[in-house]
Amino acid sequence: MNTSDFYFELSANGEQTSFEAVDGVSTEPVLKHTLQPGEHPFKYRLPSLPKSKSIVLKKGRSQTGSKLIQWCSPPAAENAGPEKGRVSLFLKDASGKPLVEWTLHSAYPVSHHVKKAEGKSQATEIEDLELGYSFYTFAKR
Repeated sequence: MNTSDFYFELSANGEQTSFEAVDGVSTEPVLKHTLQPGEHPFKYRLPSLPKSKSIVLKKGRSQTGSKLIQWCSPPAAENAGPEKGRVSLFLKDASGKPLVEWTLHSAYPVSHHVKKAEGKSQATEIEDLELGYSFYTFAKR
């Protein structure tokens, strides 16, 4: 699957799935405007907790009926939200050595687009998979 020098691997629900590209692994600082009382009030812009965005994993492949695909499917109960969990995303070199790891806390599937792979293969092609999360931690390997 991997024709480049790098690829991404998502570790979720006890399975590892490779992807060719990832968009959105970033956070934005949120600035609050605070007015200090007094004779000469000053307005400060102070940072607060960063706002996280979702990430989109692109061009992946997994087995039909995999735990990842099942996790992304809508829950059976109408009022149940998506199941949240901790997942790891690795940037790996061509030999499979992890270079960077992002751990997404309280991650949940937002949307996904899949299609059955052509031929007699039991694989499912994941065109894109969007994950939301509360925050992430980052580690260089």
